[in-house]
Amino acid sequence: MKPTKELNSTPFTEVIELERIVTPDEEKRVDHIFVRRKKICTLHPEGFVTEETARFDVAWPEKPKEELKDSTKLNEESEININ
Repeated sequence: MKPTKELNSTPFTEVIELERIVTPDEEKRVDHIFVRRKKICTLHPEGFVTEETARFDVAWPEKPKEELKDSTKLNEESEININ
C-alpha cells in the first residue's frame, strides 16, 4: 500500500479540516479514514471556498513473526546443552 500524503495549507490555499472519521478494520488490518475539509483560495479577492471529501486507508504495522523467535530460542537451547 502506498503512503498517503495529507493536504496541507500553502501560501495560496488555506485548508481547514471539518471532520475526520477513523474506522479500524481488523480483517484487512487497516484504518479507513474519511476526511471532510474546506479549501479557501487566498489569492481570490473574495476568498473562493470549496468543500471536499477524501477517503483513504492507512495500513497497520506488520505483526512480529513469532515463529522466528521460537526457532531462535530452540537453537540457543540446543547449543547450551551441547557444551
